[in-house]
This record gives sequence, C-alpha cells and structure tokens, in this order.
Amino acid sequence: MFEFRFSSFLKALLLLACIIGGCDYLAKLDKLKTEIAELKTQADTARETAELRRQEWTEIKAAKDKLDQLEARMTEVIRQRDFLDTKERKLTGEIKYMADSTAAAVENTRKFAIGTVIPELRLPGRAALYNAKIFKINDDSISFLHEEGVANLQARTDELPVEFVQKYDLGPKSIHGSLLRLLDELSPPVPSKSAPAGKTQGL
Repeated sequence: MFEFRFSSFLKALLLLACIIGGCDYLAKLDKLKTEIAELKTQADTARETAELRRQEWTEIKAAKDKLDQLEARMTEVIRQRDFLDTKERKLTGEIKYMADSTAAAVENTRKFAIGTVIPELRLPGRAALYNAKIFKINDDSISFLHEEGVANLQARTDELPVEFVQKYDLGPKSIHGSLLRLLDELSPPVPSKSAPAGKTQGL
C-alpha cells in the first residue's frame, strides 16, 4: 500500500516537473521567437539602410565623376584660352611689326618719289598733264607741279592710275590702313572712365 502511494506520488512529482519544465521551455521558446523577430526586424532595417547608403554612394560617385569631367573640360578650356591668348598676342605683334614696316617703307617710297617727273600724265575727265612733277604725296592725294600750274589730285582709282595707288599705298584700301584697322579690331576695348560715386557734375 505504501509502495503504491509512493509510486503515485513519484508519478505526480514527475508530471509536475514535466509541466514546470514544459512551461519554462515554452516561455523560453516564446522569448527566443521574440528575439528572432527583433533580430529579423533589425536585419531588415540594416539591409534597407545599407541599400540607401549604396544608392547614396552611387549618386555621390556619379556626382564626383561629373565634377571630374567638368574639371577636365575646364582645364582644357583654360589651356586652349591660354594658347589662343598667346597666339593672339603673337599675331598682334606680327601685325604691328608689319604695319610699322609698311609705314616706314611707304614713307620712304613717297619721300624718294618727290621730284619725280612724269612726261605725260593722263587722267580721266581731265586734260593731260605734261612734265608733271610730284611735290607732295598724302594718304589720299598727290600734288603735281606741271607746265600749266598746280593740281591737287585725290587718290581715287577713277582719277589716278592704278600703279600710282598701289606704289604709294594710297586711298581707303591701302595696306597700311588695313593693317591699322586690323590692329584696332584686335586691341581690347578701353573701359570708359565713369565719374566717382557720390559726385555729381555741376550744371
């Protein structure tokens, strides 16, 4: 009888231990599931954050590549500008040298032409000049002494022979004048001087 009671007690005790152990296991299992869910949420958040960082890095890298390209283009533009500035200064110097040389050559040619006698000079719409002697040459005219007095002739192709116009570099199409106009176009514009601030001109 005692053994039966002890056996029943032992079974009850064993059952109670199983129940307590099962409850503890279930509690731990629920806690583990909760932790796993939290870890999964954190992993998803970390993955989303990593994806956002990856997109941001891609955008930053693309922006940096564009900036590098712009810097390279700017460097090339500056190099070309400096090259063109150097070429322009060189060209301007050459044109100025040519203008000065042409002016000196034209002046010498005109100076040596003074006193030259032309036996017969025929001009359109005018009477022929005999023994016409050159005594003055300007940029747009030649003055002659001749048997009938003094004539001041404008340096136009319809009056003076073409060889005169070309030889003495006369008229609006002269080489020296063209070089001077070209120099003027190449020269940078001079900034206009404005009145100082706060000062007004009197009436």
